[in-house]
Amino acid sequence: MKIGLISDTHSAGSGRDLPERVLKVLKGVDLILHCGDLECLGVLDYLESVAPVLAVRGYEDPREPGDRLAQTTRVVQAEDLSIGMVHDIQWPSPPIYTNGDGTRLKLPAEGVRDLMRRKFRQPVDVVVYGDTHEELICVSDGVLVVNPGSPTYPGRRHRPGSLGTLGLLEVEGSTASVSLVDLEHTS
Repeated sequence: MKIGLISDTHSAGSGRDLPERVLKVLKGVDLILHCGDLECLGVLDYLESVAPVLAVRGYEDPREPGDRLAQTTRVVQAEDLSIGMVHDIQWPSPPIYTNGDGTRLKLPAEGVRDLMRRKFRQPVDVVVYGDTHEELICVSDGVLVVNPGSPTYPGRRHRPGSLGTLGLLEVEGSTASVSLVDLEHTS
């Protein structure tokens, strides 16, 4: 199963203002997970032209009747894995963790697995979140933690005005692998 990971699109108007590269990269995925701050519900419709979309509510998101964004957390089952989705991970009392590539992430002092079990009200194998616009992949306490960044308003590691990133998660049984796609360097 191939899953597109996206967050922080901050789209105005109809939601069709996302760069074409986003849809090109997501073409062929089985599911898209959006971790909030769409700002426009049309983003969900636009992404659904590629694959089914599940989303969680971000700070900037509107409401609608039968709200598709009513949930602030969600757990999605993909084959044998549970994927927790949230917009803002809100780590408590974080020390600094440095990923192998030098990426810095604030992780909680307590075990990530237990913290995520409480946050999602069940155990999860993968956590996907947004909010910071900074892409990240790391494993902590056996939990794969992914922030796909923002495709339209990337974090500080990107050149101002450039396109950002999204993620691709491959799930096979109980195994997951994830990669980030830099839209600026994708045609």
